[in-house]
Amino acid sequence: MEALFDRALLAAQSPVVLFLLYLSPVAISVAALASWRNAVPGAAIIAVSGMAYSVWLLVPFGFGIVEARQVSAYASILGWIWLVMAWGRHVLTEWPAPMWGHWVAGTVLFALPFATLVAMLIR
Repeated sequence: MEALFDRALLAAQSPVVLFLLYLSPVAISVAALASWRNAVPGAAIIAVSGMAYSVWLLVPFGFGIVEARQVSAYASILGWIWLVMAWGRHVLTEWPAPMWGHWVAGTVLFALPFATLVAMLIR
């Protein structure tokens, strides 16, 4: 079991997996912006949160203290989980108007486990 966990950690550092992890909040933000433009309830908070989270991920914060880096990583993981869960709840309850954006976001999230599995098998 420990070897599988080690392979999963190595797979998470794959460029394709990292690209999909960084692309998912951007795709969710674009989909939520399109829904917000069509006045779908609840889309504004997801759009603003997704954009803020995308900036959080893409701007490198260089913390010198180890504990601050750990808190930053913890906040990044929890932020990604919250954003994906909020988007999923939004799609399942509201069925937002421009579905093309949500199909793109769903495709990115759908490809993530398969890319991780392929990266685990390759390494």
